[in-house]
Amino acid sequence: MSKSLLLVHPDGAVRRDIRALLATADVELSEAGQLSLFELGNPDLALIAWRALKQPAESLRWLKQNGTAHSLRVIVLSDRPDYSVAIRSLEYGADDCVGVPLQGDELLVRVNACLGRPQSPPTEQRLTAGPIVLDRGKHKVSVCDEALSLAPTEFRLLAFLLENQGRVFSRDELLSRAWSSHVRAGHRTVDVHVRRLRQQLERYGCQELIQTVRGFGYRLRAD
Repeated sequence: MSKSLLLVHPDGAVRRDIRALLATADVELSEAGQLSLFELGNPDLALIAWRALKQPAESLRWLKQNGTAHSLRVIVLSDRPDYSVAIRSLEYGADDCVGVPLQGDELLVRVNACLGRPQSPPTEQRLTAGPIVLDRGKHKVSVCDEALSLAPTEFRLLAFLLENQGRVFSRDELLSRAWSSHVRAGHRTVDVHVRRLRQQLERYGCQELIQTVRGFGYRLRAD
């Protein structure tokens, strides 16, 4: 059964090229030059240019969390090479980010991979553990009612651990969940970011919420 795909890009030539790249894919393609949240319909996947998003954070979060589009998969098209766009896209809820101009079969592979993943339920906006409160919508973290300043990766790592309290994750699993696919990182990187998070939490006496499971990885203690 074919999937419906919405392509949003202000450049007609880019839309033409993408249409040609997807000619062999089993998708029903519709196109638009700009994104209208109220005329979105209910596609299975949307390819949306970053520059077509007037308010990227609000638009992407709305797409992933509201109405009939709550299970929509979203791939952001960025002007290559712009890794900051890739990182922000994933932070705001996109499933993937692809650079334009496209390379070979990259887009087709990513579209098929994205459509092949199971649909996920809407994410919780407010996550808590002890005195820690993380608000995805406002992109803020507070501890004991005091604001905490976190780097983007630390924010994603803490959000993932809060969302999966009590579960143990290996360093490889954390790298795949909290780091951008465009960033090359190793196990040592995970250890460094966990240490930074603990240092931030230490002054509030809750650094032990993030536990090391020797020989495997980390978990956030479920109280």
